[in-house]
Amino acid sequence: MDRVTRARIEGELAQCFAGQREAPSSKVVDDLVFSMLVEDARMAHTSRYGVGLAAFTAAQVRFIPIWTWVTQAALVAVMYLVATASAGTEATRMTVGILSAMTVLVGVPTVHASKRYGVAELEYSCLHNTASVLMARLIVLGCSSALVGACMVGLAVSSLDLGVFEVSLWACLPFFCSCASALAVLRKAPPNAAALLAVVVVAACCSALLLVDVAFLQLYDAASVAVWATAAALALAWLVHEVTLALRSAAAGLDAFSPQMAKTYH
Repeated sequence: MDRVTRARIEGELAQCFAGQREAPSSKVVDDLVFSMLVEDARMAHTSRYGVGLAAFTAAQVRFIPIWTWVTQAALVAVMYLVATASAGTEATRMTVGILSAMTVLVGVPTVHASKRYGVAELEYSCLHNTASVLMARLIVLGCSSALVGACMVGLAVSSLDLGVFEVSLWACLPFFCSCASALAVLRKAPPNAAALLAVVVVAACCSALLLVDVAFLQLYDAASVAVWATAAALALAWLVHEVTLALRSAAAGLDAFSPQMAKTYH
């Protein structure tokens, strides 16, 4: 198609669409102007006072998929069924540990979204960059996971004649280990394989928990609470270390946070 023919067709199409376009009513124009004025006032207020960490963190809730909250509620429902079934101490403690580890997988897609969708470079150009987004989402998901864990521990305690601290250790140790290992994988692995590898490491944590339950049953006894408390404290220290590394890599820039994406520009 030559340029003359192309220009003639484009002109005819423009005339056709212009003839079919309806003129907006005065009410539509007034509503549009009013909306623009309201948005302008809101942005002026935001730029004047800024958006603090608390407000920005709270705003991240609407960007977390609804299925995340549904899945967390489902995990609590499973714990409720096990607790009300009077399955016994062994089944209850295993359920608490495995479900606590599974709560980590619920948050992996949200934490990994910047790398998975390749929008990290775009986030770095925003006022609240990738590091801020990552920290805010870790806070939101951490709080929701803590609430889910507390609910599961409460259900387990209600069905067993044990203290809250002892049952909490059954949930905290696998959760801390799974969360720390998943963050390490998301930080180091290629974006297209990170989510699957996170599932693998969480499954490995659950398998290790089952192995301990079968081979070292006495570790769950009340006399060994100090052992579980020490292990949970070490796992928490590892988790804090991984969170720090993840935030540092995000704050360091695209080369450190997503080198697979950065190398395409060199």
